[in-house]
Amino acid sequence: MAAKKLNQLPLTNVEMVQIIVNGTNDMYQFKTSDEVSTEEIVSEGEEQTLKIKGVVYANIPQEDTVLGYDLKFKDNVMCPELLEVMQGGTINYEEDGTTFKSYTAPPIGQSLTKKKIDTVIYSKEVKEDGPTGRYAKVTFPNGQGASVPLNFKDGEYYSNEYTVKSRPANGQSPYKIEVVDTLPQD
Repeated sequence: MAAKKLNQLPLTNVEMVQIIVNGTNDMYQFKTSDEVSTEEIVSEGEEQTLKIKGVVYANIPQEDTVLGYDLKFKDNVMCPELLEVMQGGTINYEEDGTTFKSYTAPPIGQSLTKKKIDTVIYSKEVKEDGPTGRYAKVTFPNGQGASVPLNFKDGEYYSNEYTVKSRPANGQSPYKIEVVDTLPQD
């Protein structure tokens, strides 16, 4: 039997992250994230074992079900638009309509309607002689952000850690990986 050839893609760096707000034309992209981690969320099936006087007579195994992924990613600059997308709240701009003036987090004790988002992560493919010019584009659908903790420390730059809970609809894939030749333009 001949071994099948594997497609091996050496990937490095978080080249870009996109947050696409579902049902709108809003899309935010940034290149200031340097770390993304994912955790598979699984509903574990419980086996049913027929055990009588210490003897196992039957066992019905149950399948585990993947529900989605929790994504955590760090952004190394403060971005009020992402705070608003992830956790709600209100942004105020200067009279020009684009220069940031203030952000107010959502009120405590009130039910929030969070925006549905798709999270797209781009990572660079490299070979023994350097970058290939190709990127892996990984899309996690149907996510919602979580509250964003603020951290400040003397001598260090501010950074946010965002959490997105991606929970695809029944029958929808939890993620898709594509190879693309270019990054989206800023």
